[in-house]
Amino acid sequence: MRLETIHPKEIGDAEAALWRAHQAARPELGSPYLTPEWARIIGDARDDACVCVIEGGEGFLGVQRLSRFSAMGLGAPLADYQGLVGRRNIEIRAEKLCDALKVGRIDFTHVPAGQTLFAVAGVEGSWIAETADGHAAYETGLKQRRSEFARQTEKKLRKLAREHGETEFSAGAFSRADFDTLVSWKNAQLKRSGQPEIWARPWVRQTLNACFEARMDTFGGELFTLRAGGRLVAAAFGLRSPRVLHLWLIAHDSAFDAFSPGVQLTRWLIGWAADRGLSEVDFGPGDYQYKRQLASTQRMLERGVASRLSLSGMVRSAEHALRAGIERLPQPKLAALPGKAMRRLDLMRALAA
Repeated sequence: MRLETIHPKEIGDAEAALWRAHQAARPELGSPYLTPEWARIIGDARDDACVCVIEGGEGFLGVQRLSRFSAMGLGAPLADYQGLVGRRNIEIRAEKLCDALKVGRIDFTHVPAGQTLFAVAGVEGSWIAETADGHAAYETGLKQRRSEFARQTEKKLRKLAREHGETEFSAGAFSRADFDTLVSWKNAQLKRSGQPEIWARPWVRQTLNACFEARMDTFGGELFTLRAGGRLVAAAFGLRSPRVLHLWLIAHDSAFDAFSPGVQLTRWLIGWAADRGLSEVDFGPGDYQYKRQLASTQRMLERGVASRLSLSGMVRSAEHALRAGIERLPQPKLAALPGKAMRRLDLMRALAA
């Protein structure tokens, strides 16, 4: 099988058209994080970004080459989706990919289930609100699944307007001030929880800014806001592909916690997506309550490693095996520790580049 490794800046119009055609033919690959536009944005921010072009365009695989030992999915740790975009049932050997990239292994997370290019070590669901049948159908389904949640949400929204002034939802205004406020809220959240302030890293901020400024039919950033009495209460930012809106950042003014403003805004933007003919709003993986409440289904995403015969590949496989063994233990807190440690390590590896 012929493999050509290029930088995302070298993706031409013909290759991009083939890439999009593969996405259009396979709904599970419709994520904005799997588009050629995302690859180009990451390529502008990172010199180590690579795309393997398989058989002249039968498939495309984006990665970032951290060292001669390992690579990660393109855009890690930002990208909620990674993996091969190509014709169905395409066969490619892991060692060939590693040889083409000149690495010992490729670490994958959040790959749509069913790809065969790596050894699967675990599965996690991405929460999705299905909007293909329109706004009314989604709301009907939500009220059937979560009647009390829907009623309480509407009650809180009325109370917000009553106590703080008229509420106003908006999309597409692209206020830089509102966007910067959202990012500052997210950084404050991370700092309070003791996590790295990833949005402050230069390449991450460059990527975020490029997505905010993207206005293409095939890819764009979408900013959503909720105001009460003219005051910004909540904001959300997502990436849009032709059929998917993927919610990326969401935060709110902590003074309005009692009104669940983030949930209010998310419920509204789901309706916005449905009214514009998008098929789904993807909240990404992570077992957060608001995702479970608003989602109507899940898409299974796999993690694992593609490797050739190498020390780095064997080490990563051993890490996955150890994690799997401990996660089977009956003590939930202990079982969660290896996963947290691996995610933290991968986060730091990717951010350091």
